[in-house]
Amino acid sequence: MLVLFFIETFKHIKIARKFKFFNYFFWFNVILFFYLFTDRDFFEGLWIYFKILFWGLGLNVLFIYQYLGFFTLNDYHQVVKRVVIAAFLMTILFVFTGFIDEEYNIAAYLALYLYPTILLFSDNYRKNILYMALIAFTIVITFKRGALLGFGLVNIVYFLGVLRNQFTFKLLMKGVFIVAFFVFAGIYVFETRENALDERFSEEQFDPNNKRAGSGRVGAYTGLFEGWYNSDSQIFGLGNQEDSRRLSFKRVYAHSDILGFLYNYGLVGILLIVVMYIKIISFRNYVRKFDKNNAVLISSIFIILIINNMFSELYKSTDALYLFALFPYFQFKYSKKNLSQNTTQG
Repeated sequence: MLVLFFIETFKHIKIARKFKFFNYFFWFNVILFFYLFTDRDFFEGLWIYFKILFWGLGLNVLFIYQYLGFFTLNDYHQVVKRVVIAAFLMTILFVFTGFIDEEYNIAAYLALYLYPTILLFSDNYRKNILYMALIAFTIVITFKRGALLGFGLVNIVYFLGVLRNQFTFKLLMKGVFIVAFFVFAGIYVFETRENALDERFSEEQFDPNNKRAGSGRVGAYTGLFEGWYNSDSQIFGLGNQEDSRRLSFKRVYAHSDILGFLYNYGLVGILLIVVMYIKIISFRNYVRKFDKNNAVLISSIFIILIINNMFSELYKSTDALYLFALFPYFQFKYSKKNLSQNTTQG
């Protein structure tokens, strides 16, 4: 698939360059490519780099295919619904086999990345109710704190944004009903997995002075920051994948894009992340000129991105393609509107 993305991007390079994020992702991948030569194991680093390249080039191809009419937003929506079902069924399998106690990640973050597309086609929570429920279950049953936080915040931001843009009493009551449903469903799930709940949401897990809090993240994050701060490589970092090699007795990755990029790539890495944030905010403002509700949806995607950058490693996952997939479709849609308006005014 990566080879296909390469071929399609360069075959239709003139179209790809119209994509607002094309230049950013081009330089993002170029910079990370040069960092491969700082990796102690070049080929291991190359494998992870290919995952990053996959979703970066994949966004170009989604824009190209929409531009050519090969794979439209409606086509993508159908794919997302199938992936939601697959993620749910895999989660059910892990629940009934007991593997969820060991591999509780399963598809929680994947479901979260798919959620904005399901919201887009929900017509303000009127449709796609089944898929929203499947995603809610897939996330809640895992007790992944980052995914739970992202799912909750996305619903709050999106619902309040839509309610502000087109307030109706019916929509308000629907929001109250949805909140009540998720609360009671969550209570039921928590009661059925009380042991896992005690383990992952105990008081010790939220104690900032406990280095084992957050599944060991507090200690790891502290060590990463101090390691970078006390090094002689604050600008360019300590090298590709060095975050996983800071401990002599085992490989442990950063579990944070922000701290991983800071440790490995220094201030250059932080700049890459900050520029992405600026690009997304700018894109959100562009979309808001045409559709306020979809601008709110981009804000929701931005929230998911920030949470993942803080507590997970989104960039190393091919699933990142699903989180950003709406960007090329939105640009194509509103670029056509913009062109039509300018032609009419002329």
